[in-house]
Amino acid sequence: MKKFHILSSVTAVIIAFTLFSCQTVKEIVGTPTLSLESVGIQSLDLEGITFNCNYSITNPYPVAFSIKEVAANILCNGNSFSKIVTSKGINVTAMGSKTNALSFKIPYDSILNLAKSISGKTALPFAIDGSASLDLSSIPLLENKTLSLPFNKSFDVPVFKPSLSLSDIKIKLPSFETIRNAFLNSGMNAVQAVGLATALIQGKNISEDDLKKLDLNLDLLMNLNVKNSGSAAWNFLVNNCSLNTTVGSLIDIKPTITSAISSGSGTVPLKASINTAAAAAFISQILNKTGSNPVFSLSSKLSFTDLKYAPNIPLSYSYEIPVSKVGISQN
Repeated sequence: MKKFHILSSVTAVIIAFTLFSCQTVKEIVGTPTLSLESVGIQSLDLEGITFNCNYSITNPYPVAFSIKEVAANILCNGNSFSKIVTSKGINVTAMGSKTNALSFKIPYDSILNLAKSISGKTALPFAIDGSASLDLSSIPLLENKTLSLPFNKSFDVPVFKPSLSLSDIKIKLPSFETIRNAFLNSGMNAVQAVGLATALIQGKNISEDDLKKLDLNLDLLMNLNVKNSGSAAWNFLVNNCSLNTTVGSLIDIKPTITSAISSGSGTVPLKASINTAAAAAFISQILNKTGSNPVFSLSSKLSFTDLKYAPNIPLSYSYEIPVSKVGISQN
């Protein structure tokens, strides 16, 4: 009986709804509305900036309708940059609302090229200008069975292009005496200890089994080079980084001097401590220049001093390090 009463109520509303003129319907229940939130940066990668814009469409009618299309032009300084079309066939429930998002990407190269024609700018004046087209054919007695809800929002795009790279990747060894003594402490005789210590310092082949006998901490060093090709003031911060070795283990890598870059470019020195016994397979790979390449992974954050809406935006970077490029150095 409960289901019957609900259906009867809905039917009664629809029947009553059809008794009014089109003008009366508008006066009583109003018309659909679109609310557009501010445009923000959704994500960054090394190719460009992805922006996100949330919108909400409210349905005042006791009958659902659908969104035929949401289309918008992306403008820069009043000139057309690109066009997006999305959200086809989405329903908005009776007397409810539907929230959705528009996403679009602006490549860094396009930003830098546009900035050349607007000199002296650290941010470019962009806007999103479009409309949501609604299919109101399910609504009784409406004169117009379609409705277009316009929207417009301005936003700033920072003039920048980040680039990241690794350099001076090497394993730093302790002194010959420290290595020899470590081999001696593992139970080797003096001749074997001297031979293996010499081979390790000279970067010659050493077996994984021999390295497993050692309990010696080695430093893995590298430089993270950071550069901004644009004019926007920014702050770059290393969140965390690691090395995925051939055996699937993760080696944590930490900044040694600073983890932040606030100028256009700079270098973040990185360091990881690796134990010969625990990472024998990886160290053997590096020394023997064989096997699969380890992968460096970085998680960082960017903030733009002049943009209040863009704090601590994540930026990821990965790089497959050729084992042949990893050097050997000594204290």
